[in-house]
Amino acid sequence: MDSHRKIAERVGAELAERDDVLAVLLAGSVCRGEHVATSDIDLLVVTTEDSALEVGPRRLVQGLLVEWIARPEAEWLTRFDRPKTSWLYSFLEAEVLMDTGPAARLVQAAARVLETYRTSARLRELLATTLWHGQAKLDRAQAAGTPRELGFWSAICVETVLDGLYAVHDVPLPAGARRLAYLHRVPLTEGENALVETMLTGDTAGRFEATRHLTARLRTELGPADHERA
Repeated sequence: MDSHRKIAERVGAELAERDDVLAVLLAGSVCRGEHVATSDIDLLVVTTEDSALEVGPRRLVQGLLVEWIARPEAEWLTRFDRPKTSWLYSFLEAEVLMDTGPAARLVQAAARVLETYRTSARLRELLATTLWHGQAKLDRAQAAGTPRELGFWSAICVETVLDGLYAVHDVPLPAGARRLAYLHRVPLTEGENALVETMLTGDTAGRFEATRHLTARLRTELGPADHERA
């Protein structure tokens, strides 16, 4: 057993001894077996409603950063289906270290939300507005025509474009660092796949054109922003 997992299990066991802790789950790269020497250790904690446990402390334990997020079951549920990053992925991939019942229920709830999720009108509007602004920046960069401008603005827009793809296909938004990891859950068309591949791996001009094309398409599919309704 490596040092990351040893520390995760030790801290998890210490948390499990508390009367106000109902479940502890190991999440993140350590759970997935993808961690490196500099990775932190992520724990999800389900508490009682009146728990005094710190919500999200970060601590160094034997030179490794340990962080846990602690919330009652009802509060975790509200973070699965909302117009922003969803926590359901963390529970679906987590390893249960201790559970008196809520961890199993939360994993089941996460699976249900993933299966039935529909992007909210609020999120569609937020993304449409962001893409509206992004399109203007891309148009100006195209007019400038320098590789420096094209490379900068295509990179800036990648995150919003990926979020837009999740949204138009009714797939919950993962945390920013996991956008690419969960992109296989998004039923992209053959054309979208080709554009995403170019956006991420093409030369400067190719990445820019793919980003610009996807931005324009997503604006249409997400619906008009407030600016365009006026």
